[in-house]
Amino acid sequence: MQISTLSQSLALRSSINSMRAQFDDLQRQLATGIKSDSYAKLGTDRNMVLSLSHQLSQLQTYTKTISQTQMRVQISSDALTRVAQIASSMKTTNITSGFELVNGKQTSAQVTAAMQFDEIINLLNLRVEDRYLFGGRDTQTQPVAVPDAMLNGTGDKAGLKQFIDERAQADLGTDGRGRLELDLTGTTVTLSEDAAPSVFGFKLAAADSSLSNVTVNGPAGAPAEIEVDFTGVPQAGEKLTLDFALPDGTTTRVTLTATTDNPPAAGQFTIGADATATSVNFQAALDTAVQTEANTRLRAASAVEAANNFFDYANGGAPQRVDGPPFGTATALRDGTQADTVFWYSGDQSGVPGNNMIAKIDDGRQLAYGARADQAAIRDTLKVAALMSAVEYTGTDPEESHSYKALTQRIGTTLNFEGTPSVESIVTGLGLTAATLANTQDRHDKMMATANEILGDIQNADSYEVGVKLTTLQTQLEASYQVTAMLSRMSLVNYL
Repeated sequence: MQISTLSQSLALRSSINSMRAQFDDLQRQLATGIKSDSYAKLGTDRNMVLSLSHQLSQLQTYTKTISQTQMRVQISSDALTRVAQIASSMKTTNITSGFELVNGKQTSAQVTAAMQFDEIINLLNLRVEDRYLFGGRDTQTQPVAVPDAMLNGTGDKAGLKQFIDERAQADLGTDGRGRLELDLTGTTVTLSEDAAPSVFGFKLAAADSSLSNVTVNGPAGAPAEIEVDFTGVPQAGEKLTLDFALPDGTTTRVTLTATTDNPPAAGQFTIGADATATSVNFQAALDTAVQTEANTRLRAASAVEAANNFFDYANGGAPQRVDGPPFGTATALRDGTQADTVFWYSGDQSGVPGNNMIAKIDDGRQLAYGARADQAAIRDTLKVAALMSAVEYTGTDPEESHSYKALTQRIGTTLNFEGTPSVESIVTGLGLTAATLANTQDRHDKMMATANEILGDIQNADSYEVGVKLTTLQTQLEASYQVTAMLSRMSLVNYL
């Protein structure tokens, strides 16, 4: 018969169960390295752990965003660095290259530009992580048309070459005089703009004369005209200078000098026996000069303006086409449509180019970043490469070399990026963005390290301390089990 009381047995059993629970928990701590398997058991540290855990989760999200953004910015920067190198190379090549056709229709500079044109388009159509980099917020649409479509068109859609051809017809006019009309009435030579108001061809800008016995009036009127009235004969060496505005916003100058030579040299007119004969000679010299200027500088300016019409549209606009046919007598431009014109850029056009992508990199902080293919410097680099690729020559017209020189001069001016940020400046902006991302990430790393250290102090179990407690508890448990066993064997005989 056992003599232990029920209360003693229950108390001992409860103590053993409590020690067993502590033993199991210490074994868990030793295995996992974590003090508690629930926030409730952390006591007063619970709120701090919850707060720090939330902060760490947010920082990890920002870190992932920063990492993705850094990759996009770096790839964009590398691509545009190459575009900047191409722009510099084209500028140098245009300055140093001469007019020697290597394939019967283009110079070596043009052949090189065609390869660079392809490369620029490939760079602007870069796709990373299933998103295009240079289309602004529209990351799923290829932003730039392929080279062949852009130059040659596709189906019923006109490309740049067709733009250049139609614009040349409109600017030179049906008679190749740049939409100017030249008349002689008595001894008065009249040079006037096209009778129908037009945006094409030459525009009379100024006239300056040192000719004696000659009255020069204008440009004046609508359409503008200049009258040169010979009341007598001028002296050899005296000059008349006319300034013509060109379609691309530049000007060109024609100077005619009076001479006694017959026939006269280029840029001269022969002084006749009287005013009548001299006015006839002057008209002929002016007619030749106008046609030469039209076939050289006007043709080059026309090609440049055609490229402007093709490339320079924004905010939902459209390429500007000559309103024809007929093109030689056209007077205005019209919007190209998606049905009849290749739109070189199909990306997002909203907001400020280059600040269309948004990354949330910190609490209450968003970073606008990126670059867009239709940014002025990027677009202009692509435009001049396309223009060089599109223009072709026959090699049989001696005036083509002058037209080519006029074209390359304009391309060089465009690549100076006067009044607009250059491609290098866009790359610099991306570099500043990269620095901002790196600095922010560095701050996040420090904050995460501090938070993890505090959490570690609160949550992590000290394996040495846990081991000591386990050993002590194991000894206590063994002693308790022995007492329980002794009590279970105790009887009245044993007790006596």
